[in-house]
Amino acid sequence: MPAAWVFPLSADPPYFGVCVTKKRHTYSLIRKRKAFGINTAGPRMKKLIGQAGTTTGSKVDKFSQFKIPKEYGQLRVPLLKNSPVSIECRLVKEIEMGDHILLVGEVVGAVQRKKAKGIYQSEGSKLVEF
Repeated sequence: MPAAWVFPLSADPPYFGVCVTKKRHTYSLIRKRKAFGINTAGPRMKKLIGQAGTTTGSKVDKFSQFKIPKEYGQLRVPLLKNSPVSIECRLVKEIEMGDHILLVGEVVGAVQRKKAKGIYQSEGSKLVEF
């Protein structure tokens, strides 16, 4: 699931946060595995973000459907091979924040595959390069 609300929380120990709603399939997968992967998106991934962001993984295998190459880290969560950077996190805490859940993950591994510009979501579904 493409998620726009992903951010660092602490450098020592290294923690990242991601906000999702309870109704998302991604939320149930993270709770079940007690782990998640953060994959940064480069400008060449805009089309994929749109496709994956509008398709639920509860009904289709997005990796197969959109031919997304993947690999697995220490915690056996899928990481995108074409992502410039992937960060693997162990779930350490859940905090209810209104209509979303803040999932706090401790970084257990990270890989930088290439340098690339990033993109972020702005104004609804608009994607902006930085």
